[in-house]
Amino acid sequence: MQASAVGYVLSPDALGPAAADPARTADELSAGYLLALGARAIREVGSLRKSADAAGKTLPTLSIDTEIRFRSAGERAAFTRDLAESVATLAARYHDESTLGGRWSRLVVLAHPRPAPDESGPTAPAAKEAT
Repeated sequence: MQASAVGYVLSPDALGPAAADPARTADELSAGYLLALGARAIREVGSLRKSADAAGKTLPTLSIDTEIRFRSAGERAAFTRDLAESVATLAARYHDESTLGGRWSRLVVLAHPRPAPDESGPTAPAAKEAT
């Protein structure tokens, strides 16, 4: 066998019961929880994309990728509180559980330290949207 793609994404489903699962991770501030959310996104979006491709449709998604440098841990904590409040406000404004035909979406916001420049590879600090 020889690799023929530039990169690969392994579905967490390939790991069976050992796959990371946010429901089995109690500490929502841990690296394990963040990885479990990422694994769930790979699993769900991979499956949804396969179904959309089979139906000849596009999969509506939204991705936001940016970088921020905090002056201190205190500012990072304040940013986290402000972001959580802003997201909760927006979710409350646009969420409608009762409309027939409404479309559910999952929103995950995550942050992690940026790797050192020699380890990070290409970065894309601009917001991108796909419909």
